[in-house]
This record gives sequence, structure tokens and C-alpha cells, in this order.
Amino acid sequence: MVMMKRSWPAVLLLAFVCAQAPSGRVIPNDPYFKFQVSFLDPGGTITVERTSTKPSPVTIDASAGIDADITRAWTISTGSRGTIVAILDDGFFYGHEDLAGNFWANPGESGPDATGHAKETNGVDDDANGYADDVMGWDFAFDDPDPDCYVFDGMRKDRVQPYWHSISALGIIGAKGNNGIGVAGINWDVSMMLLKIGAQGIGRNETDALRPERAAKAIRYAADNGARVINWSGFVDDPTPEALAGLKAALEYAGTKNVLLVVGAGNSGLDIDRPENFTYPACFTLDNILTVAMIDFKGELVVYNAGDRRLGSNFGAVNVDIAALDENFTTFLENGRSTYRMSAGTSNSGPVATGIAALALSVNPKLSAVALKKILMETATPLPGLAGKVRCGGMVNAYKALRAAQAAR
Repeated sequence: MVMMKRSWPAVLLLAFVCAQAPSGRVIPNDPYFKFQVSFLDPGGTITVERTSTKPSPVTIDASAGIDADITRAWTISTGSRGTIVAILDDGFFYGHEDLAGNFWANPGESGPDATGHAKETNGVDDDANGYADDVMGWDFAFDDPDPDCYVFDGMRKDRVQPYWHSISALGIIGAKGNNGIGVAGINWDVSMMLLKIGAQGIGRNETDALRPERAAKAIRYAADNGARVINWSGFVDDPTPEALAGLKAALEYAGTKNVLLVVGAGNSGLDIDRPENFTYPACFTLDNILTVAMIDFKGELVVYNAGDRRLGSNFGAVNVDIAALDENFTTFLENGRSTYRMSAGTSNSGPVATGIAALALSVNPKLSAVALKKILMETATPLPGLAGKVRCGGMVNAYKALRAAQAAR
């Protein structure tokens, strides 16, 4: 979901010293964890930095406890490399310092082949899955094994630019935790599969007619190669009925492999229960899709102004399942270099739910997609502002979800 620009509300600074963890919580040694208020919100009027690159203090009044309850969940699990999470996006900067070690390595395309050459680069489909050298995923736009973040700029088609949209999601889901660098992801250990479905050179107000087809291929790839959760902070533009049917069929196929798709609800401030506002894949009526709204630090649906337009989180008591905080201090990219910043939008609330789903699977990998979705919704923290706006009426709660996953073993 392309993040809409909005006036940055203030964010929080943790009112405790990280070296002195509150009872029953795990606090990592990552230096910017003190800005990760979506994981631990002490409430009150607090100040944090907006970015790691320069002084950028901002403040907010927050309600205590409006967070994902991550630090208590870490007393149960901090993740597992055995959990594979597929990320669908328009390209990936996989050289970030804080993501190293948490990308998927396809075992069938790793190590030496029979001739002693590296499977990663020998041009051979060593594992016979239909893709040669797909060691970390696939680029479905250019049909090659390098899902990099460099795309033809849709606004200026005469240049190639890094597209940063996915970088925040990667950090929220799986920045390496407790490594003394940057931030901590929800999963300190995880395997993130990179599936690039970006359209090269698609400009503003243009339609990407092939996006549903690329997304469907990526979903089938994820299901066939061991992913249990797919994060897609996006949607398809003006799809034809045929394209929608193909995309839905791919998601149904993923459901047979117990793959849960987590998708952001969108940033248009619309009731997507209304047919004229339907967006896909969020509005497919499938049991293996979890659609996530975004809330602020008061526990209310995000609303903001963009010029003369009033926007915010999409909602709907039928088609939107759960909510999560959208503002997350996470990984970023500046001039090709690893940085960190506060990011927002349902492109960030979705990955919070994705990360928690993966954390629950690290506790109980036998959970079906339907059971996993049910756990996330039934253990959500109820919030008055979400009643009648999202299906479960609450925000995702990692600690309660992990306790339920343990009990389901």
C-alpha cells in the first residue's frame, strides 16, 4: 500500500532506561529501541526523534498501553529462522545492516552443485521449482532472481531510483533483535522471502494491468516454497474480472497450504464494506486473509488531511479484521545507505500483524491459517473507537496471541 503523506503527529520516547527492563518484559539492546513506542507505549507526553540521521524531536500525548504488547511476548519467543514470511512489494533493499541474517535462503539453491559451482549463481533450477537461482525469492516484474529495489521512476521515466516502500515492513517484521544495532524487529529471528511484484515506470494515475497476474504468481510461489505468512502492503489497480479471478484462485490455493495473507486495509479513509469502495485483495471473502486497519496512540482510527482531502485508515466491520499502530520507528534507506526513521500508514500496521503471526508460528508451527487468524482476532485488545469499524473491535496483541498459540499445541 503506497503510504500517503500526512502531517507527522508527534511520537513517544520511552520513559524508562532500557538496561532496566520492567518486570515480565524483555528489552533488547538495540540503540533505537527507545523510539519503538509501537512495541511499548508508556503513555503521557513524551519526545522522540523522527529519524536517525539528524536531530528531529517530536512529541505526542499518548494513552498508556496502546501498543502491540511485544516486550511481554518476547518472554515467550523472539522468533525462529524456521518460520518463513513472504513479503510482496515493489522491490527490496536487502543490504540493510539490521536485516542481515533474516532473509530466506532457499536450501535447494544454496551451496555447491554437483560440479562444485555455487547453486546461487549457476543459472540452473537446482531444486526444480521452476525458478533458477531463486536463493532469496524472485522478481516477477523482470522474471529474474534479483528482487532489488531499483525501479524506473514512475514520475520521471528517464531515471532509475530506489523504491523504499518495502524497507519499513522488513524492519517491523524482522530486523535482527538484540544485536546492538538499530532497531529490533518483532521477530529477532525469521526467514523473509522477497517477492518483487513492482511495475516499472508506472506513473501517477496510470493503471498497472499486469499487477494481479504477477501477484498471483508470487502468492503461488510463496505457498509452494514454504511460506506460512504473506505480507502484502498493497492492492491491485482497477482489475478486470478475469484478473481478480486469477488472484483469488491463487489465494485459495495458498489457503490449501495453510498460508495466511496479511494485507493493509488502505489509507483512503473509506468504508470498504461498501461495494463502491471495494479494494482487493482486502475484500475477498476468504478465511486465510487478515485485513489490518491503522490506529494512533490514542487507540483511534487514524485520520489526517492531505491538502484538501481528508484521508485515513480504511475501515469496515465485515472486510477489515483487526487494527495495529501504524507509526513505527523502523529501518529505512537514505542514498543507498542503512538508516532508521518513523514510518506510517497501513503499509506499517499490516506488518505489525504479520510479525505477530510469524511469532505465534514460532511457538506453534502446526497452526492452520484459519486457526492463526482466529487466534489473532480473539486475543486482540478491545478498543472503544474500533467498535463497528473493524471486525474484532480491537488491536492485535502479541503476548495474548502467543499464549493462545501455546495453549493450542
